[in-house]
Amino acid sequence: VSDPDLVRLDAHDVFSHSTTKIGFRRSTFLRSYMYDFIQRFAPHLTRDVVDTAVALRSNEDIEEMFKDIKLPEK
Repeated sequence: VSDPDLVRLDAHDVFSHSTTKIGFRRSTFLRSYMYDFIQRFAPHLTRDVVDTAVALRSNEDIEEMFKDIKLPEK
């Protein structure tokens, strides 16, 4: 959506870098729209990747799975 009254300002030096995480209970049945939201939010998190992470036993295993993932910086 375009709005001529809005102006984009570069504020990269005002805010520090942060990483946002998506969380849900392990027992949650993920519906297709939930997978779609996750992948729109983070394109590298495909349904297969999410299912693999959910199948892991511990948060440490999940951290290990994603340790080499290079997150995009905007």
